Amino acid sequence: MLLAVDIGGTKCELALFPSGSSLTPVARKRFASADYPDLEEIVAEFLSETGEKPTHACVGVAGVVSDGCGRVTNLPWIVHEETIQQRFGFQAVQLINDLTSVCASLPILEGADLMEIQAGQPQAGQLIGVVAPGTGLGEGLLVQKDGLFFPRGCEGGHADFAPVDELQTELMKWMLGRRQRVSYESLIAGPGIPNLYDFLHEQQGIPELAEVRQEFDSTTDRTPVIFHHAFSEHPCLLCRQTIDLFLEILGAEAGNLALKLYARGGIYIGGGIVPRIADKVSFDGFRQAFQAKGKMAELMETFPVQLILRKDAALLGVAKYGREIMIGTPVRTTRHFH
Repeated sequence: MLLAVDIGGTKCELALFPSGSSLTPVARKRFASADYPDLEEIVAEFLSETGEKPTHACVGVAGVVSDGCGRVTNLPWIVHEETIQQRFGFQAVQLINDLTSVCASLPILEGADLMEIQAGQPQAGQLIGVVAPGTGLGEGLLVQKDGLFFPRGCEGGHADFAPVDELQTELMKWMLGRRQRVSYESLIAGPGIPNLYDFLHEQQGIPELAEVRQEFDSTTDRTPVIFHHAFSEHPCLLCRQTIDLFLEILGAEAGNLALKLYARGGIYIGGGIVPRIADKVSFDGFRQAFQAKGKMAELMETFPVQLILRKDAALLGVAKYGREIMIGTPVRTTRHFH
């Protein structure tokens, strides 16, 4: 039996998967991360409640993973494979990056799990890329061909931001006046989106609504306020233009990843931000920015782009990774995967 864990900055999801090729859990529960001092206490409580004794554990970590150690970016947690293995008596424990988890989930997503942004011309067995704006900006890739299954998260979201027009050039200059370095994560992850709002208000002169400012004054996380007022009954122009700029920069960076990987298998947009607005935006600005690659513009139209709608994709990816990489049991897929 496999214990799969998805550690996020605000919640941890745990599930138990029996032996075999199916990924149907026999037990599953979500925990509020801030209520616990470390992951071990959550695992102890979960296993006590279920009465099960899994033999293996695979843990997806929203943070840097190296040499059996994972540092959770938005929690004061350091997770060690050896510590978990010894305390709970697992035969093996493996930590993986959360984007590795998302990449691993792609072959088992289908139908309502996905939304098409650009049809493209998918090619089987080709590289696949993932860009996932959430609390951070995750990126990764998946290789799957002829029995090879290799998902890998990376830290591409921390790469240098590259402006593509005059407005974004002004944004770059404005940001450099506030910090020494500008990455894509500093603009299109959740905590970075207010930077776009402030730029459009302060540097571009788009007026701010008093009620939006009042809500800002009573919260430490301005991003949900921006998203709410962008699509309210009486939408805020500044908030809506913030979302438009967010999607344009996201589209440009997704296109960058497609070019660098030659991702003829497709590009997938993950994370928790974009699914919340998927039914409220056209994605025209995203597609235009994605395709605007000069001599490669025609090629860009051939890359399929899908949005991951399934909220537990990372947890399923942890389970698939644990099954196939740790235990060596192939997971049954339900669709022909490109």
